Amino acid sequence: MCWRTEGKTTGYRAALLGAAFLLCACGGEVLRAQDLPQEIVRLIETQAEEGAGDPEAMMEYFMELRRRPLDLSSAGRQAMEACPLLTPFMVVSLMEYRCEYGPVASAAELALVDGFSPAVVELLMPFVTFGRMEDDVGLSHERRWYEEFSGQWTLRSKMGLERSGGFPDEGFPVPLYSRLRVNLGDRCSAGFTLENDRGERDFPDFYSFFVSVQDQPLTRDGRFRLESAVAGDFSLRFGQGLALWNSFSMSGLSSPSAAVRREGAVRPYTSSDENNYFHGAAMTFGFPRGVRASVFYSNNGVDAAVEGEYFTSMPDDGLHDTDARRQGRDALREEVAGGNVSWRNAWLKVGVTAAAYRYDRLDGRRTSYYNEHLRYDGWWGNVSADFLLSLKGVRVFGEAAADFGGAFAVIGGAVWPLPSSVETSIVYRYYSPRYIATHAGAYCRSNVNNEHGVSAALRWSCGSGLAVSASAEYTHFPWARFGVREPSDCLKAYVDCQWEVGDSHLVYGKLSGTWDNGRDTRLLRLRGEYTYVFGNGIELSARGEGSWGGGGAFGALFFYELNYRAPSGRIRCSVRATAFSAEDWDARIYCYERDVPGAFSVPAYYGKGAGLYAVVTYKPVRWFNLSLKCSALKRFDAPDKDELGVRLQLTLPF
Repeated sequence: MCWRTEGKTTGYRAALLGAAFLLCACGGEVLRAQDLPQEIVRLIETQAEEGAGDPEAMMEYFMELRRRPLDLSSAGRQAMEACPLLTPFMVVSLMEYRCEYGPVASAAELALVDGFSPAVVELLMPFVTFGRMEDDVGLSHERRWYEEFSGQWTLRSKMGLERSGGFPDEGFPVPLYSRLRVNLGDRCSAGFTLENDRGERDFPDFYSFFVSVQDQPLTRDGRFRLESAVAGDFSLRFGQGLALWNSFSMSGLSSPSAAVRREGAVRPYTSSDENNYFHGAAMTFGFPRGVRASVFYSNNGVDAAVEGEYFTSMPDDGLHDTDARRQGRDALREEVAGGNVSWRNAWLKVGVTAAAYRYDRLDGRRTSYYNEHLRYDGWWGNVSADFLLSLKGVRVFGEAAADFGGAFAVIGGAVWPLPSSVETSIVYRYYSPRYIATHAGAYCRSNVNNEHGVSAALRWSCGSGLAVSASAEYTHFPWARFGVREPSDCLKAYVDCQWEVGDSHLVYGKLSGTWDNGRDTRLLRLRGEYTYVFGNGIELSARGEGSWGGGGAFGALFFYELNYRAPSGRIRCSVRATAFSAEDWDARIYCYERDVPGAFSVPAYYGKGAGLYAVVTYKPVRWFNLSLKCSALKRFDAPDKDELGVRLQLTLPF
């Protein structure tokens, strides 16, 4: 047996690492992965099953939302509609309540608003507030600039022991991760992320940084504003994603309202994923009468195998642990420029998005049956127009786009409540087989091309803590796709049920199925979960899940988990025991695991084995957080792949 170390730590070369230590002197609070809403956790599992999504970016989003909670007593309709935790009915209901009774002043009052059950209010509380913070004597307190200064530095590492493997022959023996975030009030922020995978020679192998300004008035009357500006690395979300969208989405949530993309214009990029971000500068301006305009320019490096004037492949795993991989690091340059203009009033939003991009080398990749229609050289780009109509609790949305070659794509749908307890949605999409949009992120099964489909969803809050959700989707692929040489079809559906019994019991069940005639896939999954809250900081959870593949393959997973949180909040711990058996990869089961704050683990369980882990977070003082995860995995069918791991994280908020 040999030791293997794996994980993530801190610093930007020597200077930035030293600066990070000097900045870590005061207090703060960390949003832990354990604090994420259960629906978000299930979304992460679903995206892992489908090979999509960026859990780290999603975590960063909720950390930012907790740092800058939404003020439900004064937030406008646009701000509330942008929050993925609020359905269209909740937004309309809250606005009508405020018009009649005035601002909402407390969580207890919010629970009286139609659509906001006590369970919903409890879920929202970490991410919302009610009016300005007041000091001890009840008077508003104008904070000085140094009182607005805050931030957080994170250092993470993992050490593992397994029967096979060992230290790399060259390069860094451990992967490293470091992150620093600094905020000056709600309007200015900066940060960097440094990352190094095991076996990579240089540290940092990947670095990302940004400086961001938000909501700055450009005139005395405030009618002209700089809504956001980012220099460094950033992400964009416009319309429904047919032209520009390189961030996560909430489309996998069981709430039908998640069918509408919540665009966020320009945002800093804060993930350690080495792909799918822009590097340069971007700005969003706010003008009178609801007009908003965004412009951006990016010149970013892309990993590629280059031969002369051609690139022959574009690996996206971010690993540079061999000479060939190191030679291909950022060997290709991509320029992207474009913008978005939109207009919005109380009930209608319309927008236009344009983007142009090119690589500095020609495409020399091997042409095959599934990619022969997706090639371009020189400048390429997309133009799209989108709209969002909001009337009462109904939202009707759509976007149409075309590329420089004339191919087009369109998506449209509606979300509407029936009575206040029922919410439904329907989405239609058609993406031409020849549509090329390198930076699109609209809802799709694989890429934003070669799809013709429709999906529908329903959620019924039955009362007494019971909620039932269902969804069905049909997709036709009119062209060959990877692994399938002819037109094909796919059908997916699920139904789930969540029942909260008082304050102590939570029961959840889900039945889902997939049928894909092109890949000859038949898959059925059944899940059941039960959680009991003892009321003294102790929580017990159990889950069982089975999967059945079309070829007769069977998989099963069971776990028991015990969670504890001390009344002081200084100690939190979780212990889980898992047993699994999956006959082959097609019957694998994805299961979210608790981890140190800010880290995610959604392993795919297959084969036969058992696992055990414990996570402990200790916060002795306000400015110091220490987290430890110890895990062991025993594989009965492959003893040479047994694993033992220890992950340690230090977080210093200030």
